[in-house]
Amino acid sequence: MKPASWWWHALNDGDERRPLGAFPGIWKDYTGPIRNDGENVTQRVFSFMTCGPNQLESAQAHERMPVLLHTDEQFESWLKGGDEEAMALAQPYPADAMRIVQKGSARKDMLDATLS
Repeated sequence: MKPASWWWHALNDGDERRPLGAFPGIWKDYTGPIRNDGENVTQRVFSFMTCGPNQLESAQAHERMPVLLHTDEQFESWLKGGDEEAMALAQPYPADAMRIVQKGSARKDMLDATLS
């Protein structure tokens, strides 16, 4: 079996250290079985918002991408806004504002190795 090819992205602001961005997400405590006829467990489950791909993502044959927040205003809208404000954030991040920083089958982030 061929190993997965991982694509690591960063925001493209010219800073090799990669500026902060965040995926808007939700969480919920779930109580119930994990498997059919399994015993009930309580665990925290998470999900994050996705949208259609930008040109960088669609070039890699992806059908969707995570929504990415970068500005203080976006963070505030997600954390304190209403449903309409939150849903308005579900837009692809501009392709020219992102860059690929690593790709291949290695799962380790190579940033430290490239900055040494």
